[in-house]
Amino acid sequence: MSEHFSMRIKRLDLFAAVALTASAIFYILGLVFPILSSKTSILGFVLEEESMRLVDSIDYFWEEGDVFLALVILIFTIVFPILKYLDLSVRLVAPQLLTRKLVSILKDLDKWSMLDVFLVALLILNFKLDTSLITMKLEVGTTFIAISVIFRMVASFFIGRIIRGQL
Repeated sequence: MSEHFSMRIKRLDLFAAVALTASAIFYILGLVFPILSSKTSILGFVLEEESMRLVDSIDYFWEEGDVFLALVILIFTIVFPILKYLDLSVRLVAPQLLTRKLVSILKDLDKWSMLDVFLVALLILNFKLDTSLITMKLEVGTTFIAISVIFRMVASFFIGRIIRGQL
């Protein structure tokens, strides 16, 4: 292997590791910070203010009896992203640990990688009531989740190039 080829792989490893780390940090921030807030007011007097985090939305739907929706949000916004982070980390650090069967399953998981953002959008639309009494607005958690998905896609791109050896 030429030295130039080796240097390019190390540089891609660094880019992938930075993108994956940034994605994980923004994902955690997206879970911690609220994704939307609501305010109920009459004649300018605020009666109630509430913020909702992504995890709160799962609790909300579960308590309201919408178990299916709660499970869908849990799976696609918590479980799948965590599996994707584990997948990308193993591909970056120790790709030899992945079997053909596992790689096939993980490729199928890749197809769902943007569904977490789609579900956040659906969740927001579900709560979107913008009247003179109730006002909803997006909060910083939504931005953090969107940024995390972008960084995860960048990391996935670099890791794919490293594995395929296409420099």
